[in-house]
Amino acid sequence: SLHECSERETTDQQYAANVMRMENSYFFTQSIKQRGSEMTTLFQKQITAASAICKQSTDAYLGWMIKREFKSLHSLFSNISRIRRDVGDADVPIHVPRATFVRTLSKESSREVMKEKISVIYARMEKHLSEQGGLLPVAWKALVKVLYEWFGRWEKLSTQCYKFILEPSAVDVVRIAKAAGGANRTKTLASEAKTSTSAGTSAVPGESSTSRRSRSNTADKSSGLAYA
Repeated sequence: SLHECSERETTDQQYAANVMRMENSYFFTQSIKQRGSEMTTLFQKQITAASAICKQSTDAYLGWMIKREFKSLHSLFSNISRIRRDVGDADVPIHVPRATFVRTLSKESSREVMKEKISVIYARMEKHLSEQGGLLPVAWKALVKVLYEWFGRWEKLSTQCYKFILEPSAVDVVRIAKAAGGANRTKTLASEAKTSTSAGTSAVPGESSTSRRSRSNTADKSSGLAYA
């Protein structure tokens, strides 16, 4: 379970605790707001605190997610940023040769590789965040913003230290992420519709609708949610 993952001394702990805080705080704020303006005003202090927890946890979760999927790029640009602070832009290529820099980018940040990695991130987030919580679209929108900020910084470092234009650019990465989110949501909806149709046609002959619902509920309870 997610709770068990949050207590493991592994990488699971890095995301599971944040996911729990994200979903709980988001659920709280949405539940109060849905009760009308009076309740929202009454619990404004608690809503503000919950929103801050949600943002902090979301930022930590998304940072962990990007570092995991773009490990080589994050390591490369973190190293360049550190060296730049010590020696200045002009001397960075002495410590990280241009050939090494370009080779890493060619391997890790081509358009096709970017599409694949971003699709993996969406699939992982879809697995981590419960459908009932309704947080996935919100978290994905936040991820797109964080990707733009990170790749924007990397784009600037690339230009300043190597006079090299990062391709795809930060704007292109945003377009890829938005397309991936839309495509995956469409795929999920199509899959759900297909499952629903299959469930409707797989009834046991002579079985009542009440019995079918009971059988379905029993099956749902026996299946667990997996997080990875």
